[in-house]
Amino acid sequence: MIKRDSDPEHEATNETGKSEMTVYIGSEYGRLKEVIVGEASGFNPSLQAAWLREALTVLPEAEQKMTIQNAGKSWDACIVDSERGLTEADLIRAENDELVNILESLGVKVYRPAVLSEEDVKTRFGSEALINGYSQDFPRDNLIIIGNHVIEANLRTPLRRVDIEGFRTLLLEKCNAPTVKWVAMPHMPLLGDYADNTPLLEGGDVIVLGKTILVGNSENTAVGSNEVGYKWLKNYLGCDYEVIRVPLSKTVLHLDCALSVPRKGLAILCPEAFIEGIPEALKDWDLTEVGIEKLKYLVVNGLPIDERTYLMGFNQHEDNLEIKEALEKRGITVYPIFFGAHNAQGGSLRCATQGLLRQD
Repeated sequence: MIKRDSDPEHEATNETGKSEMTVYIGSEYGRLKEVIVGEASGFNPSLQAAWLREALTVLPEAEQKMTIQNAGKSWDACIVDSERGLTEADLIRAENDELVNILESLGVKVYRPAVLSEEDVKTRFGSEALINGYSQDFPRDNLIIIGNHVIEANLRTPLRRVDIEGFRTLLLEKCNAPTVKWVAMPHMPLLGDYADNTPLLEGGDVIVLGKTILVGNSENTAVGSNEVGYKWLKNYLGCDYEVIRVPLSKTVLHLDCALSVPRKGLAILCPEAFIEGIPEALKDWDLTEVGIEKLKYLVVNGLPIDERTYLMGFNQHEDNLEIKEALEKRGITVYPIFFGAHNAQGGSLRCATQGLLRQD
């Protein structure tokens, strides 16, 4: 556990001299004030990575084939648009640029992680770390922010375990304040296997609804959080929060691939994804439902800016117009963003961002 002191020099204050939160997430839909957006920096896992093929089953078939074709390559070396000569990194960078422009136009302050290179990873973790690859486009999973708790997660997916290094300077800046409780889960060795009782938790599986926290557990044992991770979070948060485990179908990577909460009382979800049925906490809500066949296209993984504004991804497979129209009928302004390169890697707008501060 990392504990910070109460040095007032690091504490944000307002004009009255009272403490202000530098990091706080009370819900999925509170007014987004500050956010991290990922970087177009990564290295695809090698075919030697034992976990890879099972993990790929959450992607559409075309994206599975492309990942295998580009295995063991830097994103800067993967030509994925031969007509324009564009690499995987080029496409992700362009999508990030559009996302950042929209966020800033809506008054959201955007932070970016420090970019890691292949040499950085080799120097810090050894050359063998590149067997699993690394990926900086999805900052959601390495951190879990609930209220003023900032938790460095212990990820199941080896591809994602080095990403946290890009956050170090930012974490010191934002979390070194007495208003923030900053901890790290027990971490497994970067290249080692893990025992069945190892707590695994990924940010995409955690949905914050005030004092109710939903934690997804996919049946796919190559991806996402496990039941031990859910229990770890429940024990850590204690009686201040109700933490609910949500078992998910094997075809679902994370809970936020099957559930989005644009505002209080309104959810976009896939009923078939929930093995034990729609969580009780959502059953009296206004529900916009999607079929499980669309989840591989990341149709649900949007980003609320506030209760009246929503960022929605779409791609070459799915225009997402049904969700757009459903939200607009409910008075929500929708900003569609083409996010095909990110979607091909298994994530969309919520995955590509990590909210730092929301105002309820």
